[in-house]
Amino acid sequence: MEERRLFLKKSALTLITLSMPMVLSCKTGVTAATAKMNPKTPKKVVVFWYSQTGNTERAGRLIAETLKKQGLDVVASEYREMDPASVANFDMIVAGSPVYYYDVPANFKKWLRALPDIGGIPCAAYVTFGGTGGNQHNTACTLLELLADKGGVPAGMETFANMPTFAITWSYGNVDQVLKYKHLPNEKSYDKMRDFASLVLKRVGEGKPFEIDKEVDLRDLIKNTPSIWSTKLFISHHTIDADKCIECGTCIKKCPVGAIDLSKHHVDTDRCIACLGCVNNCPVQAVDMVFMGKEIYGYNEFVRRNGIQILVPEEFKKEIHQSIRL
Repeated sequence: MEERRLFLKKSALTLITLSMPMVLSCKTGVTAATAKMNPKTPKKVVVFWYSQTGNTERAGRLIAETLKKQGLDVVASEYREMDPASVANFDMIVAGSPVYYYDVPANFKKWLRALPDIGGIPCAAYVTFGGTGGNQHNTACTLLELLADKGGVPAGMETFANMPTFAITWSYGNVDQVLKYKHLPNEKSYDKMRDFASLVLKRVGEGKPFEIDKEVDLRDLIKNTPSIWSTKLFISHHTIDADKCIECGTCIKKCPVGAIDLSKHHVDTDRCIACLGCVNNCPVQAVDMVFMGKEIYGYNEFVRRNGIQILVPEEFKKEIHQSIRL
């Protein structure tokens, strides 16, 4: 039994190692079917996202602010705070997601597949990724395809880089690998987000649909479930320290699959999808996780230990100053 477990772990480690460099950046020529887009000036826009450490949310809010400045009525929200049925009531849709194990997270996919028919509504997608990333182009394509599958008309997509947020990376000693990207997002990143919002609106106004063209990337072979499985195999301990826990509920809010029972300080490790949201966001580091013998500490703690200050877009500074005065 022990030999079998060792074999599985070695196989998983090989899978993780081999997945990193294997990418062929060539186009497949496969495009999603696109419905005809009639030129229009949208009035009501919804921007929604799935975000765990704030990068995808920040991008979504900046895109929303850019569209508001152009006179549009914009609703911006985390997807878990939205009724999927309401999405059909808008003239334009923008969806955002992190790249999660080389793909759109399964929980977000499930929600998107529950959307009503959005036939004819222009849709755009963006994804955020850490460092050099992995499969981000295809992940953005997948996100846009999910909207197109519901009848939406693709109007654009983009990818935005930020500092890596995978807690296992720095917890295992690869701090410098992460700190190389501590300057992201920067002003150039935010300009790219503003330009993306304006470009999508322009394309919608001109009635020009966007073609979804995926790349050949070998990481598509191990995205999502295989990579999650290989990570979970090395997690030997995952629970909540009752002595540290302040019962703020952050871990429950951030867990996308309802795997946490705070009343028992228990994590359902079978249901867990290794998103690390509980570890990354706990304000007192009460979530205990051990990966290959190493204690994992979260994103907020990593930022604090290294004195990192995430650049705030100019549009948000007035809002922050007002909240401080209050």
